[in-house]
Amino acid sequence: MSLITTQLGLDFQLSAAELEGSRNLFMAKPPQVAARFWARDEGDIVIRDNRLFVRVTDPEALTALKHAFGEEDGAWFLSMANLTKLTTILGDFGLRVSNMGPFFVPSQRFVPNLMPEMHLIEADEITAYQANKAITMAFGYDRHYPDQLGIAYRIDGELKAIAGASQNGDACWEISVEILDPQYRHRGIAGQLVKQLTATIQSRHPDILPVYGTQFSHVQSMNVAIRAGFVLGWTELMIGKC
Repeated sequence: MSLITTQLGLDFQLSAAELEGSRNLFMAKPPQVAARFWARDEGDIVIRDNRLFVRVTDPEALTALKHAFGEEDGAWFLSMANLTKLTTILGDFGLRVSNMGPFFVPSQRFVPNLMPEMHLIEADEITAYQANKAITMAFGYDRHYPDQLGIAYRIDGELKAIAGASQNGDACWEISVEILDPQYRHRGIAGQLVKQLTATIQSRHPDILPVYGTQFSHVQSMNVAIRAGFVLGWTELMIGKC
């Protein structure tokens, strides 16, 4: 069982055999605490390996979604025609797409190899960074999604860039990275921080899936994931109430 299958199984409350099948899957189930943030609202749609995994809490909404997309090729699900149809169906049940985005996962196991400028930030050291208001993404300081590990990039003791990993689901840590000094942009530092943070997670916690989520419009962010050695794992739509 892959780490992706483990976490998606928790998100959708499905067995490995069900997740590794060939058909689209539809289920009317409430979210559970072991799921990622994206899978804890009224519904969730994951597109992976040209398949759809669809969960909503409303059984009647599920029937309508299954009727519309039961045989849909997941590769083409995000066409405007389908998105328009999805919006209409969800609206009929007081629901809407509240967010969507691509999720990248490591293409392989990486070897930790920290540059001299890179310094690991352990979980008990992270709260010390909360006073730095320039950091807006690397750490969330959220007890529901606790920050687990970070990595700082310092020059002459000054923090120039930082990446962090926060728990998001029982088997998943989500990575964020930011360049704090504009002079250090476009040097490949963000990709190296993501890669080395991932390598450390893989080395210390082989049962945890490092994930890098972003938005389709954020091309620079997607390129950071690719340069870090990540590949697109799945696309996801989060469903909430209108």
